[in-house]
Amino acid sequence: MEEVISLIKHLLTTRYSIDSVDSIVKHLKISKNHLLQLINEESYKEYFQLLHPSNNYHQGVEKIALTLDLFCCTHYAQHCKNQSCSFLHLCPYNIRPMYTKCTNKTCPYDHDILQSSHNRKIIDARGLNFIPTITLHEIIRASADPIRTFWVCTDHGKKSGCSKKNHCDKLHYCYYALIDACTKPYCPHTINDACLAYFRQKDLIEQDQDDILNAFKKVLRQRKLDYVNTGNMSYHTLSSSSSPKTSNSGHNQRKSSNNKQHRTSSSSRKSTPIEITSARSTCDDILSTKSDSSPPLPDHEQDILLEDSYDRYDYVQTEHYLSDELGFPIKLLTLKSIYSRNKETECANKRSKPIYYYYPIRDPAEIFRTLRWQNEDKRLIKPLIVYANVRDAHDAAKQNFENNQFCIFRIHLFHSGVINGDLLPENRLQLKDPSKMCFDRMWIYIFNL
Repeated sequence: MEEVISLIKHLLTTRYSIDSVDSIVKHLKISKNHLLQLINEESYKEYFQLLHPSNNYHQGVEKIALTLDLFCCTHYAQHCKNQSCSFLHLCPYNIRPMYTKCTNKTCPYDHDILQSSHNRKIIDARGLNFIPTITLHEIIRASADPIRTFWVCTDHGKKSGCSKKNHCDKLHYCYYALIDACTKPYCPHTINDACLAYFRQKDLIEQDQDDILNAFKKVLRQRKLDYVNTGNMSYHTLSSSSSPKTSNSGHNQRKSSNNKQHRTSSSSRKSTPIEITSARSTCDDILSTKSDSSPPLPDHEQDILLEDSYDRYDYVQTEHYLSDELGFPIKLLTLKSIYSRNKETECANKRSKPIYYYYPIRDPAEIFRTLRWQNEDKRLIKPLIVYANVRDAHDAAKQNFENNQFCIFRIHLFHSGVINGDLLPENRLQLKDPSKMCFDRMWIYIFNL
């Protein structure tokens, strides 16, 4: 472990948290074989990425990048109350690169990483308690600095694009491709001129491009909301670690509503922590055990995959979107993307533009029965009544379900509604042919807060 700490410390002293293998060997006074063996150990494989020289640069050198990421909660300064928050709670003025340190002598936020039980729990769960506190703090500062770690620009994929253009210090590459979640049939997952400019900026132009992208993937995996709870952590901390499921998901194409003011329902009430905890556990039990009354998923339906979103920004934006659509604030419990390789192929072949409708789930036990419908020849659910907008789907569920927890699917139609099914009153559509649609997103939320 001392050698791992020494390697981390050394990489943190470099400008980009990257250095050549020869330089590291010389600095740490260890053999190259031992160094490579160290970074490939199962316990530390997420900490480092070996960057081979590209085939185009035969005189290039091998480099090692630090990919150990400790990201802080961006809502902590706004009093994050999520007891299961996967991110560290630290004063932003003490860890962000634009601040040397917090100068507020009466600052109410934690400065010491291990000061709170919340932070200690995360550090212990990830097996990082062997790293000195001062080094942990420097890792956190590096994780908050796009120059010192691997950040992909999430504005790049928006219609308006990145406002910084060529001056952005983040990678302009498909974010969803890096988390294995892009389902755009024609999304170009190629290294463009902007990517090459980024590689030059970080002195990586001679390195293998796949290795560079793998470094991004490692960092993004550690920023997953449930990373600490999935068993996807250092193996030396747990006697048995379960591997996280590898799955793909649908691309989120929702409306941005940052600047809109949420309207409050006159009949709203405050949900108690017990209600929210109970609601969350109910859905988690359903989703983890697939405990519905239908037969188990056949082998060919392993193609239906549910992927949790691990982007905090994604959660916040979705809450804003749903709140604005419904007209009152909601609390998002679960955000899952739904992916099917067969459906992606169908969608690509039909060359269709996304047409979204919404389907409310009144009982969590219906989730997997409904998911089967898109791939099942036997009409398990016939027909499927969907709604043109979230508000209509919510209201339809509310009329028949006396609870403040709802689940709504977003459905992508391959053709127009008239071709896909029968148009009904009240913005409804009756879907009869599952081959003409696929599920795209699943939102579980609490309303009447």
